[in-house]
Amino acid sequence: MTLEGGTSFRIPEGLVVDFALYQGKELEEEVLARLEQAALAAGLREKAVRLLTGRLLSAGQLREKLLAKGGTEAQVQEILDWAERIGLLNDEEYAKALARHYQAKGYGIYKIKDELYRRQVPKDLWQEALAGLEEPSDTIRRFLEKKLTDPQDRKQVKKVSDALIRRGFTWGQVSAGMESFLRDFDDL
Repeated sequence: MTLEGGTSFRIPEGLVVDFALYQGKELEEEVLARLEQAALAAGLREKAVRLLTGRLLSAGQLREKLLAKGGTEAQVQEILDWAERIGLLNDEEYAKALARHYQAKGYGIYKIKDELYRRQVPKDLWQEALAGLEEPSDTIRRFLEKKLTDPQDRKQVKKVSDALIRRGFTWGQVSAGMESFLRDFDDL
């Protein structure tokens, strides 16, 4: 839609009908302000749909993106509630998917918690997401088999242990995994 002064903005078809718009229609200031707000809200809703159909996001991430696009807190909250109602936005499922994804990539619980925090997943959902993860011993074992070529080399053992810690495993998990691996290696 282009206004008389040359200002233009996009108006979805539904708003054309709602406001009974036609070319040459005179708009009062109050009606124009309501139309601009409605157009912004419709644009934000479309943006939310595009974002959520492209990839999973948390409500916090979506809120941040919509606020950056110029939405008010009330408009953004309304869109978040709408997206949750229709099933486009589900922080609980997102948390579980994120935890499974990072575990499959070979990361431990601390790295997964870091990612949940970074992606603005509410903390009350973390416990359930983390409870569904497998024991890390197999992941640690695969990592050791791949990276530890000489278990007698103390420098290499330390380097591999440190790498596992950086990947988010606890010292207890790394220590138990290392003991099991070295015991099995000595049996060969």
